[in-house]
Amino acid sequence: MLRPHYYYGLLLLSLSIYSTPTLAELRSYQASYQVVKSGLTLGTMNAQVNISGPNYTYTRQTQANGLAAVLSGDRLTEQAQGTIKGAQLLPKSYLYDHKNRRKERRDQFRFTSPTAVAGQKDGSAYQLTVPAGTLDPSSMELKLMDDVAANRPLNYRVTEKGGLKNYQIQKLGNETISVPAGQFNTVKVQVARSGSERQTTFWLAPTLNYAPVKMLHNEEGDVIETQLLNYNGR
Repeated sequence: MLRPHYYYGLLLLSLSIYSTPTLAELRSYQASYQVVKSGLTLGTMNAQVNISGPNYTYTRQTQANGLAAVLSGDRLTEQAQGTIKGAQLLPKSYLYDHKNRRKERRDQFRFTSPTAVAGQKDGSAYQLTVPAGTLDPSSMELKLMDDVAANRPLNYRVTEKGGLKNYQIQKLGNETISVPAGQFNTVKVQVARSGSERQTTFWLAPTLNYAPVKMLHNEEGDVIETQLLNYNGR
């Protein structure tokens, strides 16, 4: 059974000072990944970033296949929408929908203002006041890609599951890795979530505009690895 992946969120993604800061590395692209646990392929993940003028949409769909699909029917959809302003992402809406044969977990919200969120989690409505600059999990992932490229600080406030969390991301250096899509020189970063035992590591490839080529999610010793199969930049 596939676990929710809020790295992806995202995936994910506090600025150094520039005279005219911009999101230098954020580009439209499509990518597909294999999802692996204990050496076994559980499913696939398809990611798509669309940049149209000042607007962005980031959609990620993860689905079990093979025996995992027979046993769980697991599917996860995440989508973030927002606008780009200089070096800032201004999120507008976010959807997290995780379904399997037993239940569905759903969190959907929108930013009614830069400091207010209105949403529904598993059918229950909520309102949340957040600091200006707060991101959703998927927008944080996009911001992370660009901030690593521009060597900016990697600290984020993120709203998810009706709450607010602080993410502090640490650079672990450069590493050359091999994935099904090939060999890549990468920047390795790790996400630490306040009040959580979850840990997510990204390997971001400069040659792919810092898109992730590998992600590793560790939740209480349960490790799921996501590896790039192919990438199509636009």
